[in-house]
Amino acid sequence: MAKQTFGKDDNGVFHPGKGKPSGINKEEGLGIQPTPPEKLEEYIEITEKYTVSDDELGPAVRERHPNRNTSKGNDVNKQKEEDKGGAG
Repeated sequence: MAKQTFGKDDNGVFHPGKGKPSGINKEEGLGIQPTPPEKLEEYIEITEKYTVSDDELGPAVRERHPNRNTSKGNDVNKQKEEDKGGAG
């Protein structure tokens, strides 16, 4: 059986894999960039094509999981959390 060069050794000591640190050659900040002015018209066209309003997708847009997390943020979830905290 060949020795591996990462993970734990025979004594249980962890040895991380070799390579560059994850932060090397990255710019500071959030990585958010402004919309280029030459593409603004294209973005507006796409938005009008695929949306009905600010919060609603158009009827031709296929949703993969339409019923997922339908009650997220509702008062029902908050009541359950309060019940758990007050029972102890």
